[in-house]
Amino acid sequence: MVLLSLSPVLLWFLSGIVFFALELLLPGLIVFFFGIGAWCAALAVYLLPISLSTQLLVFLAASLLALLLLRSTVKKIFLGRTLEVDAMEHSLPEDATGEVIEDILPPAAGKVKFGGSFWQATSEEPVTKGTVVRIVEKKNLTVKVAPLKTNGEH
Repeated sequence: MVLLSLSPVLLWFLSGIVFFALELLLPGLIVFFFGIGAWCAALAVYLLPISLSTQLLVFLAASLLALLLLRSTVKKIFLGRTLEVDAMEHSLPEDATGEVIEDILPPAAGKVKFGGSFWQATSEEPVTKGTVVRIVEKKNLTVKVAPLKTNGEH
């Protein structure tokens, strides 16, 4: 067989590449650290003439150590952090208005048509269907509204 004639250094190195490729297919960022362990074993075999059982021990120890020490850091780098940036939240005009399409009866939410979409809406006071409201705040997929006061109201 061709695999048996390859050097242990090359076998461990290629095993590491296989583990890295498998990480692309499997979720969880665990298999990646077996790739690091395989490369550590390849380096150990390259530097020292060690037995197969010692190679396996180096592989397991390096994999577990890398997993325990580096997983959170590597996860942040490769998977990224969730950054909630909402363009509408930052560009909410002061005079934004909407129309209530489902009664808002606090503490229960209702629905408002605003900006061409339908939004969950909350209010500090009851607001009936058909009322034009001012959008006070937008948080995630919910808007906080207040009834639009006309000039004669206080």
